[in-house]
Amino acid sequence: MTLNQLQPGQKAKLQNLPSGLVKVQAIRLGLTPGTEVTCVCQINKGPVVISKNFQQIAIGQELAKQIEVETTVGKVHSDGKKPERWA
Repeated sequence: MTLNQLQPGQKAKLQNLPSGLVKVQAIRLGLTPGTEVTCVCQINKGPVVISKNFQQIAIGQELAKQIEVETTVGKVHSDGKKPERWA
């Protein structure tokens, strides 16, 4: 699954960034593998807005299509606990 496929409110962990310019752009935004993000909204044919560490970032569709993610809601952490939901 890629970042542009997330639905609003869906949480995900970044898995893989392609090499080259895309990776550089993502790292500049603080997006590295293992970073947890939440999809805030997707503007029709425009950027994907995500939240990370109390900040919101708008990412263009072309960049979002190249960032692989894994959804985290409902997953069980390695310690056996389900992730807590933010109020």
